[in-house]
Amino acid sequence: MGDRSPNLGLFLLFVALLQFGYPLTLHGPGWTALYMMLYAGMIAFGLLVVRGERDRVLPVLVIGVVLSFFGVWAAVDPEHDVALLGLFATVCAFQIGVVYSLLKFVYRRGGAHSLDLILAAVSVYLLIGGVFAAVFSAVEILAPGSFVDTTHPEGPMRWQRFMYFSYVTLVTLGYGDIVPAGPWVRSLAVVESVVGTLYLTTVIARLVGVYVGVPSRGHGDGASG
Repeated sequence: MGDRSPNLGLFLLFVALLQFGYPLTLHGPGWTALYMMLYAGMIAFGLLVVRGERDRVLPVLVIGVVLSFFGVWAAVDPEHDVALLGLFATVCAFQIGVVYSLLKFVYRRGGAHSLDLILAAVSVYLLIGGVFAAVFSAVEILAPGSFVDTTHPEGPMRWQRFMYFSYVTLVTLGYGDIVPAGPWVRSLAVVESVVGTLYLTTVIARLVGVYVGVPSRGHGDGASG
């Protein structure tokens, strides 16, 4: 597979900017357009990350092109429900495709560059939060009132709030300012918490196993002497 570190590092950078830079979109359409341009970087380096799996490249490429279309549409008309639903659906599909590829890399039996494993593992964790944020946002559009923001109960629940809510749920902070109002969305929030907890547990075990399994160079030199 080679050394993936440069591509994984840049992919992780764009993912982090997208997941945590969303407040830019609250400052006007120009900033929203700039934010949407970050998707181009995520798509480009996402394709480089999965390029070793030939059966994965074409679907991810097609989804990336459709994602770009909806991203431009949403930037031009951020209040259009169809544009937003298309954006959320393609973001979710794209991130799931990359997550699948990265999980195969992280948990495969063979050895791998330790930095690559760490970058891939962190990328997956951030993408999990992104996937659930897109799902929560789509649910609120399809079924308004599924979530309640106790700090701004009179305002509409926009996707920016779900980026925040998703990561607060993923790390099980549970501030309680945004509350799932229905049984199914509550269940979905619990699923995200469980997935995040289980993922951290298993990936830490995997990384520990990799480091423990690496023979000490000094010990080997001593034994040969």
